[in-house]
Amino acid sequence: MHYIGLMHVNKKKYITTAIVYPNSRIHVGWAWECLGADWLARTWRAFGEDVFFVTGMDEHSIKVQRAAEAKNLTPQAYCDQMGVDIEKVLKQMGLSYDRFIRTSDPDHVFVVQKLIQKAFDKGDIYLSKYEGFYCEGCEAFYTEKDLENGICPQHKKPPKVISEENYFFRLSKYQERLLKLFDKNSKFLQPEFRKSEILNFIEAGLKDFSISRSTFSWGIPLPFDPKHVVYVWFDALINYLTAAGFELKLRDKTGEPEFDATWPATVHVIGKDISRFHSVYWPAMLMSVDICLPEQVFVHGFINIKGDRLSKSAGNIVTPDEVMSVSGPDPFRYYLLSENQFSQDGNFSLESLIYCNNANLSNDWGNLVNRSISMTRKYFPNETLSLSKQYAHSKEIQKSFESLLDELRNCVDRMEPSDYIKACVSRSRLLNLYIDKTKPWILAKKESTKIELYEVLYTLLEGIRFLATAYLPVLPFKMPDVFSQLGLSVPQTQGALKDLKWGSVSYCPLEPSPIYPRLEV
Repeated sequence: MHYIGLMHVNKKKYITTAIVYPNSRIHVGWAWECLGADWLARTWRAFGEDVFFVTGMDEHSIKVQRAAEAKNLTPQAYCDQMGVDIEKVLKQMGLSYDRFIRTSDPDHVFVVQKLIQKAFDKGDIYLSKYEGFYCEGCEAFYTEKDLENGICPQHKKPPKVISEENYFFRLSKYQERLLKLFDKNSKFLQPEFRKSEILNFIEAGLKDFSISRSTFSWGIPLPFDPKHVVYVWFDALINYLTAAGFELKLRDKTGEPEFDATWPATVHVIGKDISRFHSVYWPAMLMSVDICLPEQVFVHGFINIKGDRLSKSAGNIVTPDEVMSVSGPDPFRYYLLSENQFSQDGNFSLESLIYCNNANLSNDWGNLVNRSISMTRKYFPNETLSLSKQYAHSKEIQKSFESLLDELRNCVDRMEPSDYIKACVSRSRLLNLYIDKTKPWILAKKESTKIELYEVLYTLLEGIRFLATAYLPVLPFKMPDVFSQLGLSVPQTQGALKDLKWGSVSYCPLEPSPIYPRLEV
């Protein structure tokens, strides 16, 4: 079987988030997903990888059409407004994406129509009548066994019972191939514990699913039957191909190198409520049109507030810009990425965020930077410190920091930003203990210990440089201030971690100032 998009020598790391419905403003739950993907993209770049990072907006749904009607706008005008708002908030959060894709983008419409026509010509799409349950919140069809006492398990509301003529995709045709996928590729769906639910779903017998609607017009028309528009999920999933440059590959050969260097996606970062769509429906769709599968689907948990899942339909959302108006972007990023294990459900509270900022960013990290630079300027004013005679205690610190890079790579491989941050925090605490152990203020009192004092302060500044570099993917807004106070330029994004070498720079630090002031509840 020939597959479009074979692996390339110069293959980029291609990262995607799920694209968000713009039926209301984005909330902290989706922000967590975006920040996890952004951390991954920034860290891979820091290790020297070529990265393509995509997020975006899923426009064609009945929820969006109704949100537009409520504001007396056309769906397109409404989505245009929401697109501006969403991108503004993402930029405030510091997302380093390379494309913000919208499902109304002309190249996406072209790709969807071409691929759905190909699946239709292959016999994988057919016309039939659907009768059953449909949840508008999920934009998904459900069987009775999927429901919990007749209630949608995600939105806690009874679904509608609908009866209409739709086009269906032959998902059942790909049951055996999907089982082989999970058998042969143990890394396809991560974390590991998510697999059993998906395998049970497949083994129970896959049913063909509806891929069109004819009861509303906001969507991409089917090329073979314009009375129908493409059902939101079949439309939305294809965005990952469009963003990778698939339109040019379909039109002519000029776009082939770009697409082949990007696809397949390295990882789709998604929430657990849409794991079935990404690990069952999506690979089957790609098999149908002879395109190779993404390398991995990574499923994160939900963010809860006071024990309840953050949800637009539940009306308990907290928006990122509301939080950042209190904390600023770096503490917001740090709290979500450090206090919650990405593969599990997490929690959010403003009080916890403030405590996290004060304890970790202000007290532990901020004080380390401030007092290390202050002592250097006090004891060696206007001098430049370089690597010199090393004492046993400084060699121990160096060894710990040189092992940090392998620890960070391991955290990236496991997609656990919280562990990545813990590894950094352990080193900042090591440096604070180093100060307490060596007591620079006592070494400064004797001329005979000035050489050792010099080495202690240089070791502290080197450790801070390593940590500031490691923290750049987590704290991109304020880490440049740390480099400035060290008297250094900010390292290039590409390869910043890969190029770290102990003792390779000299220091003449500038006047320190607080990086992360304490926040009040």
